[in-house]
Amino acid sequence: MSLVYQNIIISIKRTISVLIYFPIAAIFKMLSIKTPHFYVDRIGHLLADPDSFLKEYYLLNGSFPRCFLIAPKSLDGLPINQTMLDYWKKYFIVIQNPFLARIFLPLCFHPLLKSEEKYAATQHDTSSIYEINNKWGDRDPLLKITAQDFKAGQNLLMEMGLKENDWFVCVHARESGFDKDKGGHVADHRNIDIETFIPSIQYIIDQGGKCIRMGDSSMSPCPKIDGLIDYANSPFKSDLMDVFLCSESLFFLGSNSGIIEVSTGFGTPVAITNMSPLSSLPRGRKDLSIPMMHSKSGQNDLLSFSEIMNSDIAHYREANNFKKAGIKLIPNSKEEILELATEQFQKVTNSFIQDKDNRLLQKKYKNLFKPGHYGFGYASQIGEKFLKRYSDLLP
Repeated sequence: MSLVYQNIIISIKRTISVLIYFPIAAIFKMLSIKTPHFYVDRIGHLLADPDSFLKEYYLLNGSFPRCFLIAPKSLDGLPINQTMLDYWKKYFIVIQNPFLARIFLPLCFHPLLKSEEKYAATQHDTSSIYEINNKWGDRDPLLKITAQDFKAGQNLLMEMGLKENDWFVCVHARESGFDKDKGGHVADHRNIDIETFIPSIQYIIDQGGKCIRMGDSSMSPCPKIDGLIDYANSPFKSDLMDVFLCSESLFFLGSNSGIIEVSTGFGTPVAITNMSPLSSLPRGRKDLSIPMMHSKSGQNDLLSFSEIMNSDIAHYREANNFKKAGIKLIPNSKEEILELATEQFQKVTNSFIQDKDNRLLQKKYKNLFKPGHYGFGYASQIGEKFLKRYSDLLP
């Protein structure tokens, strides 16, 4: 069958669907019932998108909407965090039954109900998640761990070797295992080596804390260090503990991966390394991050931040984009990651003393972001020592 005929058939099917669903879509619209579409099989989108949707509606209307969250089984065979879906039931009617999900899903795309807002899934344009969370300000997060889940999590922490009053930091270095069997190599540039986190892990342990390595069972074993728990490869791994650990961590030390959004959704500060593209940052007001550096392949000179942000490089989302453009991404060093972890620890413990030049450097960096850049309007900050080290690359 030719492509033309395929497109005609698809168009006919869509028209029929629109007509069939028109009565119920009209009723939903009249009753102001929302049916947003989210990528629920991706933990980052399962947090950032509903969170931003609800906050945006509240900021505009002073109340939360009546809405459905359609959570069908992943077409890619990816697991959906059930605990997280349970938390969203406070705000959404969550539909997981395969038959009902199939029935309701077309409403998400009906012309009467469809929203063009993609939140974190925005491509090649500014994502609204930054402006929304900036406007949300110091209001409480929408999500808070329940007393029942807190007790269950605490009990499991004791089984993992922690004591009742121990504090901990979640640590996550993205690897390829979660996506490798699903054609997920487009984001290979975001994978990093857990070894680069070791000085930071040791620093946190030296301050009296524990480090809990997050991830899934495909993660490579982490080094044996007293005070570091490889939760990702442990029998304690579960949907509940993923949520509990991210929410109750002193802060989350990680890389550019969706799991950081669990901490952000529960109001836990994050410190994120190796961000790429440069226009992407964490969305929380108390968050910190540092990006990967860029150079032309075969050259030692680093591209300035302006060169990157004033070109298409700022919008690259796939590893192959950088490769085709001849751009080499340089992962953050152990020292840079340690500096970021130290800064975030000092900030959450109210012991941080800001460098006199930091405010100006932060402003210069933020001024690089224009409408159309993914992170335009962000409220987080770049690591202080990172900005000072590379201040010659700022305008």
